[in-house]
Amino acid sequence: LNIGAGRIVYQSLTLINKAIREKTFFQNEKYLKATDYAKKNKSALHVLGLVSDGGVHSHIEHFLAILQMAKKNGLEKVLVHAFMDGRDVDPQLGATYIKTLQDEMDRLHVGAIADISGRYWAMDRDKNLDRVDVSYRVMVDHDGPSFDNHQQYFKDQYAHLPTIGMDASDEFVIPHFNRNVDGRIKDNDAIIFMNFRPDRAIEISTLFTNPNFYKNPPVKSDGTYAFKAYAPQHVLKNLFYVCTMKYAESVKGEIAFHLPTLDNVLGPYLANNGYSQLRIAETEKYAHVTFFFDGTVNYDGVEKPALDNCKRVLINSPKVATYDLKPEMSAYQVKDALLKELNKKYLDVVILNFANCDMVGHTAIFPAVVKAVETIDKCVGEIYDWTKANGGIMLITADHGNAEEIIDNFGRPMTAHTKNIVPFCVTKPGLKLLPKGGKLANIAPTILDLLGLEKPSEMNEKSLIVK
Repeated sequence: LNIGAGRIVYQSLTLINKAIREKTFFQNEKYLKATDYAKKNKSALHVLGLVSDGGVHSHIEHFLAILQMAKKNGLEKVLVHAFMDGRDVDPQLGATYIKTLQDEMDRLHVGAIADISGRYWAMDRDKNLDRVDVSYRVMVDHDGPSFDNHQQYFKDQYAHLPTIGMDASDEFVIPHFNRNVDGRIKDNDAIIFMNFRPDRAIEISTLFTNPNFYKNPPVKSDGTYAFKAYAPQHVLKNLFYVCTMKYAESVKGEIAFHLPTLDNVLGPYLANNGYSQLRIAETEKYAHVTFFFDGTVNYDGVEKPALDNCKRVLINSPKVATYDLKPEMSAYQVKDALLKELNKKYLDVVILNFANCDMVGHTAIFPAVVKAVETIDKCVGEIYDWTKANGGIMLITADHGNAEEIIDNFGRPMTAHTKNIVPFCVTKPGLKLLPKGGKLANIAPTILDLLGLEKPSEMNEKSLIVK
């Protein structure tokens, strides 16, 4: 978000951490409504979300705070449906995170682990609703395998997953319910979803709150359906659903926290000054060329308000189990679609995101990562050739590392993002940039500087161009 904002933005994680630190978290109106609803209906409070300290989609400290809130408010039945990470953190830390939760539950004498799912199943974002259904059925009907010792569960999963062609990672652990607890989500229950990042919370939340939404998929321009129609077999009634942040219009629930409104972010500012734009990416990174450059929270791709002279092109990501199976992803299609639009000669600014180095990097499978990088090298090379021949300027950067480091200091697969410095390249001969000290928030002011457009007062970071 800082890339398009041109300023440092306090985002979800820091906002919620601050609320916990200042104790306002425990008076959050929506969370308290959920606890009151469960008490009034003599039902359960269910807490869903990614249990890790990766800080990308959620944070385990927020789960601990919710348990403390539940205890303080006298709730008797609190059930945690734990989605495991293995992607933004080391691949096999799941047992450690669950033990941390269990220790806090034991200390407070409140709560139980209802079930465990890998994020591959519960947190899909690419309309692979058959995956989400596996987690949904375990949470709602106990329709699936079970465990009675969560520590043993992880050992068994790490041994089993390679036998079915999946990595021995928390990301892929198969949804199981705890047979020592009736942790099913039932009619009249309250649910709090702890994920603050929207994109991977949308599908499962939509199933709970708007179950017929995916029943009639839209038809694409080629006459095919955008995704396979789906509706859950068991539809729950009278749920009180709380989203930690706004997820999408398809999710019908209360919203606990709101991000501050951002004015004069790059996308709207360019549109308001008459510049034509193209946003283009495949499904996995579409939010990154809309949300992140427009300061909205609409991860479902619906941008409000619509921008003048801004065309958005979405290329479907390939339907594969994991992207090491197709490291090219849809990069060539994205590149071809871009060149087609560029040749129409109507564009001032293009914002494009290639997904490969991140999505394939998360697998930490070396040959696949090499293929992904080679693919991007070819695509960027063709785009550069067009740009050079037509008097354009390319800016190349990333918002985090991944593919450059796939083995950690202990020789284990490195599937998480890295904190390494990212490149920022501008292909304008003779241009001088600050040699060091730049940050992502400098990028939007630099773009405006290249366009000769004065930056708005809200963008308080500077251009990286040395005059």
